[in-house]
Amino acid sequence: MQVLLQRKKQNIYAIVCILCVALLFLCATHTAFAAQLLVSPTSGAYSNGQTFTATIQVDPQGKSVNVVEAQLAFDAARLSVVNVSKTGSVFSLWTTEPTFSNSAGTIDFGGGSPTPFNTRSTIATVTFRVVAPGDATVSVSSASALAADGLGTDVYAGSVDATYAVSETTTPEPEVPVASTPEPAPAAEEPSDAAITFGDPPRAPEAGSSVFLDPELWYATKVGAFVWELPFDVDALRLDIATSSDAEPTTEYDPPIEDFTTSDAVLRDGEQYLIMQFKNQVGWGAVLHRKLRIDTMPPEAFAISVRAGNSPTAFPLLTFEANDVTSGIERYEMTIADSEAIEITPDEAKLGYLLGELKDGTYTVRVTAYDYAGNSTESSVPVLITAGWLPPLETVEERSVWEFFSGKNLVIIILLGIILFLLIHMMLERKRHTRKEEKLRKETKEIQDQMEKIFSALRDEIYEQINTITKRPRLSKKEKEAVEGLHQALEVSETLIEKEIGDVKEILK
Repeated sequence: MQVLLQRKKQNIYAIVCILCVALLFLCATHTAFAAQLLVSPTSGAYSNGQTFTATIQVDPQGKSVNVVEAQLAFDAARLSVVNVSKTGSVFSLWTTEPTFSNSAGTIDFGGGSPTPFNTRSTIATVTFRVVAPGDATVSVSSASALAADGLGTDVYAGSVDATYAVSETTTPEPEVPVASTPEPAPAAEEPSDAAITFGDPPRAPEAGSSVFLDPELWYATKVGAFVWELPFDVDALRLDIATSSDAEPTTEYDPPIEDFTTSDAVLRDGEQYLIMQFKNQVGWGAVLHRKLRIDTMPPEAFAISVRAGNSPTAFPLLTFEANDVTSGIERYEMTIADSEAIEITPDEAKLGYLLGELKDGTYTVRVTAYDYAGNSTESSVPVLITAGWLPPLETVEERSVWEFFSGKNLVIIILLGIILFLLIHMMLERKRHTRKEEKLRKETKEIQDQMEKIFSALRDEIYEQINTITKRPRLSKKEKEAVEGLHQALEVSETLIEKEIGDVKEILK
Protein backbone atom coordinates (compact mmCIF):
# COMPACT_ATOMS: atom_id res chain seq x y z
CA MET A 1 0.00 0.00 0.00
CA GLN A 2 2.87 2.36 0.73
CA VAL A 3 4.18 1.78 -2.80
CA LEU A 4 0.76 2.60 -4.27
CA LEU A 5 0.47 5.79 -2.23
CA GLN A 6 3.96 6.87 -3.23
CA ARG A 7 3.19 6.32 -6.92
CA LYS A 8 0.00 8.40 -6.60
CA LYS A 9 1.99 11.25 -5.00
CA GLN A 10 4.58 11.10 -7.80
CA ASN A 11 1.84 11.26 -10.46
CA ILE A 12 0.18 14.24 -8.77
CA TYR A 13 3.54 16.03 -8.49
CA ALA A 14 4.28 15.44 -12.20
CA ILE A 15 0.85 16.81 -13.20
CA VAL A 16 1.38 19.95 -11.09
CA CYS A 17 4.82 20.52 -12.66
CA ILE A 18 3.41 20.17 -16.18
CA LEU A 19 0.62 22.66 -15.41
CA CYS A 20 3.13 25.18 -13.97
CA VAL A 21 5.39 24.92 -17.04
CA ALA A 22 2.41 25.33 -19.37
CA LEU A 23 1.23 28.39 -17.39
CA LEU A 24 4.70 29.98 -17.56
CA PHE A 25 4.87 29.27 -21.29
CA LEU A 26 1.47 30.87 -21.86
CA CYS A 27 2.50 33.94 -19.84
CA ALA A 28 5.79 34.26 -21.72
CA THR A 29 3.99 33.88 -25.04
CA HIS A 30 1.45 36.50 -24.07
CA THR A 31 4.05 39.07 -23.05
CA ALA A 32 6.42 38.43 -25.98
CA PHE A 33 4.35 40.31 -28.56
CA ALA A 34 5.41 43.91 -28.87
CA ALA A 35 6.37 45.08 -32.38
CA GLN A 36 3.98 47.13 -34.53
CA LEU A 37 3.93 48.09 -38.21
CA LEU A 38 2.85 51.65 -39.04
CA VAL A 39 1.93 53.53 -42.19
CA SER A 40 2.89 57.20 -41.79
CA PRO A 41 1.18 59.59 -42.14
CA THR A 42 -1.96 57.84 -40.92
CA SER A 43 -4.28 60.37 -42.59
CA GLY A 44 -4.28 63.13 -45.21
CA ALA A 45 -6.33 64.95 -47.81
CA TYR A 46 -5.31 64.84 -51.47
CA SER A 47 -6.75 65.75 -54.86
CA ASN A 48 -7.47 63.46 -57.75
CA GLY A 49 -4.29 62.96 -59.85
CA GLN A 50 -1.96 64.09 -57.05
CA THR A 51 1.03 62.00 -55.82
CA PHE A 52 2.16 61.66 -52.23
CA THR A 53 4.53 59.48 -50.21
CA ALA A 54 3.84 57.23 -47.23
CA THR A 55 6.48 55.64 -45.03
CA ILE A 56 6.27 52.03 -43.80
CA GLN A 57 7.80 51.84 -40.34
CA VAL A 58 8.34 49.22 -37.64
CA ASP A 59 8.15 50.08 -33.94
CA PRO A 60 9.76 47.28 -31.83
CA GLN A 61 8.61 49.03 -28.61
CA GLY A 62 11.83 48.18 -26.80
CA LYS A 63 12.28 44.66 -28.21
CA SER A 64 15.40 43.89 -30.30
CA VAL A 65 14.18 43.05 -33.82
CA ASN A 66 16.18 42.21 -36.95
CA VAL A 67 13.71 40.65 -39.48
CA VAL A 68 10.30 41.87 -40.71
CA GLU A 69 8.09 40.41 -43.46
CA ALA A 70 4.70 41.84 -44.41
CA GLN A 71 2.03 42.34 -47.04
CA LEU A 72 0.16 45.64 -47.24
CA ALA A 73 -3.20 46.15 -48.91
CA PHE A 74 -4.36 49.45 -50.46
CA ASP A 75 -7.56 50.56 -52.17
CA ALA A 76 -6.65 49.89 -55.83
CA ALA A 77 -9.82 51.67 -56.99
CA ARG A 78 -8.59 54.99 -55.54
CA LEU A 79 -4.80 54.63 -55.31
CA SER A 80 -2.00 53.28 -57.49
CA VAL A 81 1.64 52.77 -56.52
CA VAL A 82 4.21 54.71 -58.52
CA ASN A 83 7.34 53.47 -56.77
CA VAL A 84 8.56 51.62 -53.65
CA SER A 85 11.98 52.87 -52.49
CA LYS A 86 14.48 51.23 -50.11
CA THR A 87 16.42 54.47 -49.63
CA GLY A 88 16.93 55.15 -45.92
CA SER A 89 15.73 51.65 -44.97
CA VAL A 90 16.95 50.08 -41.74
CA PHE A 91 17.38 46.82 -43.70
CA SER A 92 20.45 46.03 -45.77
CA LEU A 93 19.43 42.44 -46.58
CA TRP A 94 16.21 41.55 -48.41
CA THR A 95 14.60 38.11 -48.41
CA THR A 96 11.75 39.50 -50.53
CA GLU A 97 12.52 42.58 -52.59
CA PRO A 98 9.79 45.26 -52.23
CA THR A 99 7.20 44.61 -54.98
CA PHE A 100 3.70 45.87 -55.65
CA SER A 101 0.64 45.04 -57.74
CA ASN A 102 -1.77 47.84 -58.71
CA SER A 103 -4.29 45.30 -59.99
CA ALA A 104 -4.36 43.30 -56.74
CA GLY A 105 -3.74 46.33 -54.49
CA THR A 106 -0.84 44.74 -52.58
CA ILE A 107 2.71 45.63 -51.50
CA ASP A 108 5.03 42.80 -50.40
CA PHE A 109 8.46 42.95 -48.78
CA GLY A 110 10.73 41.03 -46.43
CA GLY A 111 14.08 42.13 -45.08
CA GLY A 112 16.56 41.97 -42.26
CA SER A 113 19.39 43.82 -40.59
CA PRO A 114 22.66 42.25 -39.34
CA THR A 115 22.49 44.69 -36.42
CA PRO A 116 19.34 44.33 -34.24
CA PHE A 117 17.42 47.53 -33.43
CA ASN A 118 14.80 48.45 -30.79
CA THR A 119 13.58 51.89 -31.89
CA ARG A 120 11.08 52.98 -34.53
CA SER A 121 12.75 52.64 -37.94
CA THR A 122 11.85 53.08 -41.61
CA ILE A 123 11.50 49.99 -43.80
CA ALA A 124 10.46 51.49 -47.15
CA THR A 125 8.89 54.57 -48.73
CA VAL A 126 5.89 54.21 -51.07
CA THR A 127 4.87 56.82 -53.64
CA PHE A 128 1.09 56.74 -54.33
CA ARG A 129 -0.92 58.44 -57.08
CA VAL A 130 -4.59 59.28 -56.51
CA VAL A 131 -6.78 57.85 -59.31
CA ALA A 132 -10.33 58.29 -57.97
CA PRO A 133 -12.11 60.30 -55.23
CA GLY A 134 -13.24 58.77 -51.94
CA ASP A 135 -11.69 57.39 -48.75
CA ALA A 136 -8.65 55.22 -49.50
CA THR A 137 -7.25 52.84 -46.88
CA VAL A 138 -3.74 51.41 -46.60
CA SER A 139 -3.56 48.53 -44.11
CA VAL A 140 -1.33 45.60 -43.10
CA SER A 141 -2.81 42.27 -44.29
CA SER A 142 -0.23 39.96 -42.74
CA ALA A 143 3.11 40.47 -41.03
CA SER A 144 5.76 38.95 -38.82
CA ALA A 145 8.55 40.59 -36.80
CA LEU A 146 11.27 38.27 -35.54
CA ALA A 147 13.15 39.08 -32.35
CA ALA A 148 16.95 38.89 -32.20
CA ASP A 149 16.84 36.34 -29.37
CA GLY A 150 18.50 33.43 -31.15
CA LEU A 151 15.12 31.67 -31.46
CA GLY A 152 13.45 33.84 -34.10
CA THR A 153 10.46 34.57 -31.85
CA ASP A 154 7.64 36.35 -33.70
CA VAL A 155 6.90 39.49 -31.63
CA TYR A 156 4.48 41.13 -34.08
CA ALA A 157 1.57 42.66 -32.11
CA GLY A 158 -0.48 44.57 -34.71
CA SER A 159 -0.49 47.54 -37.05
CA VAL A 160 -1.49 51.18 -37.29
CA ASP A 161 -3.25 51.64 -40.64
CA ALA A 162 -3.82 54.81 -42.64
CA THR A 163 -6.90 56.36 -44.29
CA TYR A 164 -6.65 59.17 -46.85
CA ALA A 165 -9.45 61.46 -48.07
CA VAL A 166 -9.42 62.15 -51.81
CA SER A 167 -11.42 65.02 -53.34
CA GLU A 168 -12.68 65.17 -56.91
CA THR A 169 -10.77 68.36 -57.73
CA THR A 170 -7.71 67.63 -59.82
CA THR A 171 -4.74 69.60 -58.50
CA PRO A 172 -1.69 69.08 -60.69
CA GLU A 173 1.62 69.25 -58.84
CA PRO A 174 4.32 71.61 -60.15
CA GLU A 175 6.98 69.88 -62.20
CA VAL A 176 10.35 69.72 -60.48
CA PRO A 177 13.07 71.37 -62.64
CA VAL A 178 16.15 69.28 -63.43
CA ALA A 179 19.66 70.35 -64.37
CA SER A 180 19.76 68.34 -67.59
CA THR A 181 18.78 69.64 -71.01
CA PRO A 182 14.98 69.89 -71.32
CA GLU A 183 13.33 67.24 -73.42
CA PRO A 184 11.43 68.26 -76.58
CA ALA A 185 7.79 69.04 -75.97
CA PRO A 186 5.71 65.83 -76.36
CA ALA A 187 3.09 65.54 -79.00
CA ALA A 188 -0.44 66.46 -78.06
CA GLU A 189 -2.31 63.62 -76.38
CA GLU A 190 -5.89 62.85 -75.65
CA PRO A 191 -7.34 64.82 -72.69
CA SER A 192 -8.07 61.55 -70.85
CA ASP A 193 -4.32 60.77 -70.67
CA ALA A 194 -3.18 64.21 -69.49
CA ALA A 195 -3.15 63.17 -65.80
CA ILE A 196 -0.21 60.79 -66.25
CA THR A 197 2.22 63.70 -66.79
CA PHE A 198 1.81 64.73 -63.16
CA GLY A 199 4.14 63.20 -60.60
CA ASP A 200 7.76 63.25 -59.53
CA PRO A 201 10.96 62.56 -61.42
CA PRO A 202 12.69 59.28 -60.52
CA ARG A 203 14.76 58.90 -57.41
CA ALA A 204 18.49 58.26 -57.69
CA PRO A 205 19.25 54.68 -58.77
CA GLU A 206 20.51 52.11 -56.26
CA ALA A 207 23.29 50.04 -57.83
CA GLY A 208 24.90 47.06 -56.13
CA SER A 209 27.86 44.83 -56.97
CA SER A 210 29.00 41.40 -55.81
CA VAL A 211 32.65 42.45 -56.42
CA PHE A 212 32.77 46.10 -55.35
CA LEU A 213 30.77 45.68 -52.14
CA ASP A 214 31.90 48.73 -50.15
CA PRO A 215 32.52 52.09 -51.86
CA GLU A 216 35.07 53.04 -49.17
CA LEU A 217 37.33 50.00 -49.70
CA TRP A 218 40.10 49.56 -52.26
CA TYR A 219 39.95 46.70 -54.76
CA ALA A 220 42.77 45.06 -56.73
CA THR A 221 40.62 44.28 -59.81
CA LYS A 222 38.87 46.23 -62.52
CA VAL A 223 36.57 43.39 -63.59
CA GLY A 224 33.14 43.40 -61.99
CA ALA A 225 29.50 44.19 -62.56
CA PHE A 226 26.81 46.52 -61.17
CA VAL A 227 23.12 45.67 -61.18
CA TRP A 228 19.99 47.66 -60.28
CA GLU A 229 16.22 47.48 -60.41
CA LEU A 230 14.28 49.51 -62.96
CA PRO A 231 11.11 51.17 -61.62
CA PHE A 232 8.10 50.43 -63.80
CA ASP A 233 7.86 54.00 -65.12
CA VAL A 234 11.53 54.42 -66.18
CA ASP A 235 11.93 54.51 -69.94
CA ALA A 236 15.63 55.55 -70.27
CA LEU A 237 18.83 56.01 -68.27
CA ARG A 238 22.22 57.69 -68.49
CA LEU A 239 25.42 56.05 -67.24
CA ASP A 240 29.13 56.93 -67.26
CA ILE A 241 32.38 56.49 -65.30
CA ALA A 242 33.73 59.82 -64.05
CA THR A 243 36.60 61.11 -61.91
CA SER A 244 34.52 63.77 -60.16
CA SER A 245 31.60 63.39 -57.77
CA ASP A 246 29.95 66.43 -59.37
CA ALA A 247 29.89 65.04 -62.92
CA GLU A 248 26.66 64.43 -64.83
CA PRO A 249 26.16 61.34 -67.02
CA THR A 250 25.79 61.84 -70.77
CA THR A 251 25.73 58.35 -72.32
CA GLU A 252 22.06 57.47 -72.74
CA TYR A 253 20.55 53.97 -72.91
CA ASP A 254 17.09 53.72 -74.47
CA PRO A 255 15.63 51.22 -73.73
CA PRO A 256 17.25 51.21 -70.29
CA ILE A 257 19.68 48.46 -69.26
CA GLU A 258 19.67 46.65 -65.89
CA ASP A 259 23.39 45.89 -65.44
CA PHE A 260 26.81 47.28 -66.34
CA THR A 261 30.07 45.31 -66.58
CA THR A 262 33.42 46.94 -65.82
CA SER A 263 36.81 45.96 -67.30
CA ASP A 264 40.34 47.27 -67.84
CA ALA A 265 39.04 49.36 -70.73
CA VAL A 266 36.43 51.07 -68.53
CA LEU A 267 38.19 51.59 -65.18
CA ARG A 268 41.63 52.87 -64.22
CA ASP A 269 43.63 52.91 -61.00
CA GLY A 270 42.54 55.55 -58.54
CA GLU A 271 39.27 56.94 -57.20
CA GLN A 272 36.39 57.32 -59.65
CA TYR A 273 32.60 57.26 -59.71
CA LEU A 274 29.80 55.32 -61.38
CA ILE A 275 27.23 58.03 -62.23
CA MET A 276 23.65 57.16 -63.21
CA GLN A 277 20.21 58.71 -63.48
CA PHE A 278 16.76 57.48 -64.53
CA LYS A 279 14.19 59.16 -66.77
CA ASN A 280 10.39 58.78 -66.63
CA GLN A 281 7.44 60.68 -68.14
CA VAL A 282 8.22 63.68 -65.89
CA GLY A 283 11.91 63.96 -66.82
CA TRP A 284 15.39 63.07 -65.64
CA GLY A 285 15.74 62.26 -61.94
CA ALA A 286 18.45 62.53 -59.30
CA VAL A 287 21.99 61.36 -60.08
CA LEU A 288 23.74 58.46 -58.33
CA HIS A 289 27.45 58.97 -57.60
CA ARG A 290 28.78 55.52 -56.59
CA LYS A 291 32.44 55.72 -55.51
CA LEU A 292 34.93 53.17 -56.89
CA ARG A 293 38.46 52.71 -55.52
CA ILE A 294 40.80 50.67 -57.75
CA ASP A 295 44.47 49.81 -57.09
CA THR A 296 45.95 46.99 -59.17
CA MET A 297 49.64 47.95 -58.77
CA PRO A 298 51.80 46.58 -55.90
CA PRO A 299 53.79 48.94 -53.64
CA GLU A 300 57.14 50.17 -54.91
CA ALA A 301 60.29 48.19 -54.09
CA PHE A 302 61.90 49.19 -50.78
CA ALA A 303 65.07 48.45 -48.79
CA ILE A 304 65.53 47.24 -45.21
CA SER A 305 68.14 49.19 -43.23
CA VAL A 306 70.07 47.32 -40.48
CA ARG A 307 71.58 49.52 -37.75
CA ALA A 308 73.99 47.79 -35.35
CA GLY A 309 73.57 48.16 -31.61
CA ASN A 310 75.60 50.56 -29.45
CA SER A 311 77.18 47.74 -27.42
CA PRO A 312 78.41 44.20 -28.15
CA THR A 313 75.39 42.73 -26.35
CA ALA A 314 72.83 44.93 -28.12
CA PHE A 315 70.57 43.69 -30.91
CA PRO A 316 70.38 45.49 -34.30
CA LEU A 317 67.52 47.87 -35.24
CA LEU A 318 65.63 47.38 -38.53
CA THR A 319 64.00 50.32 -40.36
CA PHE A 320 62.06 50.22 -43.63
CA GLU A 321 59.46 52.25 -45.48
CA ALA A 322 57.56 51.31 -48.65
CA ASN A 323 55.57 53.63 -50.89
CA ASP A 324 52.27 53.12 -52.72
CA VAL A 325 51.04 56.11 -54.73
CA THR A 326 47.44 54.94 -55.14
CA SER A 327 45.92 53.45 -51.97
CA GLY A 328 48.86 53.73 -49.56
CA ILE A 329 50.56 51.22 -47.25
CA GLU A 330 48.23 49.47 -44.81
CA ARG A 331 50.66 47.16 -42.94
CA TYR A 332 53.88 45.14 -42.99
CA GLU A 333 54.45 41.49 -42.14
CA MET A 334 57.96 40.49 -41.03
CA THR A 335 59.34 36.94 -40.67
CA ILE A 336 62.72 36.07 -39.14
CA ALA A 337 64.01 32.77 -40.54
CA ASP A 338 61.08 30.33 -40.29
CA SER A 339 59.28 32.01 -37.40
CA GLU A 340 55.68 33.19 -37.49
CA ALA A 341 54.93 36.50 -39.23
CA ILE A 342 54.91 39.64 -37.09
CA GLU A 343 52.49 42.41 -38.13
CA ILE A 344 53.93 45.93 -38.04
CA THR A 345 52.11 49.22 -38.70
CA PRO A 346 53.63 51.92 -40.95
CA ASP A 347 54.21 54.19 -37.93
CA GLU A 348 56.07 51.41 -36.07
CA ALA A 349 58.18 50.76 -39.18
CA LYS A 350 59.30 54.40 -39.33
CA LEU A 351 60.48 54.25 -35.69
CA GLY A 352 62.26 50.95 -36.32
CA TYR A 353 61.90 47.37 -35.11
CA LEU A 354 64.45 46.17 -32.53
CA LEU A 355 65.32 42.49 -32.83
CA GLY A 356 65.69 40.46 -29.66
CA GLU A 357 65.88 37.01 -28.06
CA LEU A 358 67.90 35.49 -30.91
CA LYS A 359 70.92 33.24 -30.60
CA ASP A 360 74.13 34.29 -32.32
CA GLY A 361 74.10 33.58 -36.02
CA THR A 362 72.93 34.89 -39.38
CA TYR A 363 69.17 35.20 -40.01
CA THR A 364 67.23 36.07 -43.16
CA VAL A 365 64.64 38.75 -42.42
CA ARG A 366 61.77 39.11 -44.89
CA VAL A 367 59.38 42.08 -44.86
CA THR A 368 56.21 42.13 -46.99
CA ALA A 369 54.45 45.48 -47.56
CA TYR A 370 50.67 45.41 -48.22
CA ASP A 371 48.66 48.28 -49.65
CA TYR A 372 44.95 48.85 -48.86
CA ALA A 373 43.88 46.83 -51.92
CA GLY A 374 45.82 43.75 -50.79
CA ASN A 375 48.71 44.06 -53.27
CA SER A 376 52.11 43.19 -51.82
CA THR A 377 55.86 43.64 -52.35
CA GLU A 378 58.54 41.66 -50.49
CA SER A 379 62.07 42.65 -49.47
CA SER A 380 64.68 40.62 -47.56
CA VAL A 381 68.07 41.16 -45.90
CA PRO A 382 70.57 38.93 -43.99
CA VAL A 383 71.15 40.00 -40.38
CA LEU A 384 74.15 38.94 -38.24
CA ILE A 385 73.42 38.51 -34.52
CA THR A 386 76.38 38.66 -32.07
CA ALA A 387 74.63 39.70 -28.85
CA GLY A 388 75.51 36.48 -27.03
CA TRP A 389 71.92 35.87 -25.93
CA LEU A 390 70.98 32.46 -24.56
CA PRO A 391 67.48 31.24 -23.81
CA PRO A 392 66.72 30.99 -20.08
CA LEU A 393 66.75 27.55 -18.49
CA GLU A 394 63.36 26.03 -18.08
CA THR A 395 62.49 25.37 -14.46
CA VAL A 396 59.75 23.03 -13.41
CA GLU A 397 57.67 24.58 -10.71
CA GLU A 398 57.04 22.19 -7.86
CA ARG A 399 53.54 22.38 -6.56
CA SER A 400 52.34 21.03 -3.25
CA VAL A 401 49.48 18.54 -3.16
CA TRP A 402 47.73 20.82 -0.65
CA GLU A 403 47.32 23.48 -3.35
CA PHE A 404 44.68 21.25 -4.86
CA PHE A 405 42.50 21.75 -1.79
CA SER A 406 41.71 25.39 -2.48
CA GLY A 407 38.39 26.98 -1.57
CA LYS A 408 36.99 26.63 -5.08
CA ASN A 409 38.09 23.00 -5.40
CA LEU A 410 36.65 22.17 -1.96
CA VAL A 411 33.26 23.56 -2.97
CA ILE A 412 33.33 21.50 -6.17
CA ILE A 413 34.31 18.34 -4.23
CA ILE A 414 31.50 18.89 -1.69
CA LEU A 415 28.94 19.41 -4.47
CA LEU A 416 30.12 16.30 -6.30
CA GLY A 417 29.91 14.35 -3.04
CA ILE A 418 26.34 15.53 -2.45
CA ILE A 419 25.34 14.59 -5.98
CA LEU A 420 26.96 11.15 -5.62
CA PHE A 421 25.21 10.62 -2.27
CA LEU A 422 21.83 11.52 -3.77
CA LEU A 423 22.36 9.18 -6.71
CA ILE A 424 23.32 6.28 -4.41
CA HIS A 425 20.34 7.04 -2.16
CA MET A 426 17.98 7.03 -5.12
CA MET A 427 19.38 3.72 -6.36
CA LEU A 428 19.02 2.12 -2.91
CA GLU A 429 15.46 3.41 -2.51
CA ARG A 430 14.58 2.07 -5.92
CA LYS A 431 15.98 -1.36 -5.03
CA ARG A 432 14.11 -1.33 -1.69
CA HIS A 433 10.81 -0.52 -3.41
CA THR A 434 11.49 -3.18 -6.01
CA ARG A 435 12.04 -5.79 -3.28
CA LYS A 436 8.79 -4.72 -1.56
CA GLU A 437 6.88 -5.02 -4.82
CA GLU A 438 8.32 -8.48 -5.47
CA LYS A 439 7.41 -9.56 -1.94
CA LEU A 440 3.89 -8.18 -2.34
CA ARG A 441 3.47 -10.04 -5.63
CA LYS A 442 4.63 -13.25 -3.96
CA GLU A 443 2.26 -12.78 -1.00
CA THR A 444 -0.61 -11.99 -3.38
CA LYS A 445 0.07 -15.19 -5.34
CA GLU A 446 0.16 -17.20 -2.13
CA ILE A 447 -3.10 -15.63 -0.91
CA GLN A 448 -4.73 -16.45 -4.24
CA ASP A 449 -3.56 -20.07 -4.06
CA GLN A 450 -4.67 -20.46 -0.42
CA MET A 451 -8.05 -18.82 -1.15
CA GLU A 452 -8.61 -21.15 -4.10
CA LYS A 453 -7.81 -24.18 -1.89
CA ILE A 454 -10.03 -22.91 0.95
CA PHE A 455 -12.95 -22.10 -1.35
CA SER A 456 -12.56 -25.43 -3.11
CA ALA A 457 -12.75 -27.33 0.20
CA LEU A 458 -15.56 -25.06 1.47
CA ARG A 459 -17.47 -25.48 -1.79
CA ASP A 460 -17.19 -29.28 -1.62
CA GLU A 461 -18.31 -29.34 2.02
CA ILE A 462 -21.26 -27.01 1.37
CA TYR A 463 -22.34 -28.93 -1.74
CA GLU A 464 -22.14 -32.22 0.26
CA GLN A 465 -24.32 -30.74 3.01
CA ILE A 466 -26.78 -29.36 0.45
CA ASN A 467 -27.03 -32.76 -1.24
CA THR A 468 -27.62 -34.43 2.14
CA ILE A 469 -30.36 -31.94 2.95
CA THR A 470 -32.01 -32.09 -0.46
CA LYS A 471 -32.21 -35.94 -0.36
CA ARG A 472 -34.84 -35.70 2.32
CA PRO A 473 -38.31 -36.36 0.97
CA ARG A 474 -39.73 -33.05 2.06
CA LEU A 475 -38.06 -29.68 2.84
CA SER A 476 -39.68 -26.88 4.66
CA LYS A 477 -39.85 -23.44 3.12
CA LYS A 478 -37.11 -22.12 5.44
CA GLU A 479 -34.83 -25.02 4.58
CA LYS A 480 -35.26 -24.33 0.88
CA GLU A 481 -34.49 -20.60 1.43
CA ALA A 482 -31.40 -21.55 3.48
CA VAL A 483 -30.11 -23.80 0.69
CA GLU A 484 -30.61 -21.08 -1.96
CA GLY A 485 -28.96 -18.47 0.32
CA LEU A 486 -25.91 -20.70 0.72
CA HIS A 487 -25.62 -21.05 -3.08
CA GLN A 488 -25.82 -17.28 -3.60
CA ALA A 489 -23.46 -16.41 -0.72
CA LEU A 490 -20.88 -18.86 -2.02
CA GLU A 491 -21.02 -17.46 -5.57
CA VAL A 492 -20.92 -13.78 -4.45
CA SER A 493 -18.01 -14.38 -2.03
CA GLU A 494 -15.97 -16.23 -4.62
CA THR A 495 -16.62 -13.51 -7.25
CA LEU A 496 -15.67 -10.63 -4.92
CA ILE A 497 -12.46 -12.24 -3.69
CA GLU A 498 -11.37 -13.12 -7.25
CA LYS A 499 -12.04 -9.50 -8.27
CA GLU A 500 -9.92 -8.07 -5.44
CA ILE A 501 -7.06 -10.45 -6.17
CA GLY A 502 -7.29 -9.47 -9.87
CA ASP A 503 -7.13 -5.73 -8.96
CA VAL A 504 -3.98 -6.24 -6.88
CA LYS A 505 -2.35 -8.16 -9.74
CA GLU A 506 -3.23 -5.35 -12.20
CA ILE A 507 -1.63 -2.71 -9.91
CA LEU A 508 1.56 -4.75 -9.53
CA LYS A 509 2.11 -5.21 -13.28
